[in-house]
Amino acid sequence: MSFTQIIEIDGVQDEKAVHEHLATWHAEQQGVAPGYQGCRVLADQRAPGRYLIEVDFSSEEEAKRNNERPETEAWAARTRQLAGSEPIHRNLRQVCTTYA
Repeated sequence: MSFTQIIEIDGVQDEKAVHEHLATWHAEQQGVAPGYQGCRVLADQRAPGRYLIEVDFSSEEEAKRNNERPETEAWAARTRQLAGSEPIHRNLRQVCTTYA
């Protein structure tokens, strides 16, 4: 089963910058970052400036390998800049899915 990391950021002032940040990562790291499959950014409709970033990996082991890379640390540093507070991280094992 796949593995998902969720990163919650709050205090974002520029939604477009978040979108560009994730789109750049995807363009540069798809096929390079260990196990990286893709991501989604979700805006909290009840809390302006709060976003959830869902990042899918092929496995927990690959996600851990990715987290140890300098490119990932640079990405995380930029993510912290975009947020007004320290991001909250969650690591989730997929149990089932209804997506095709």
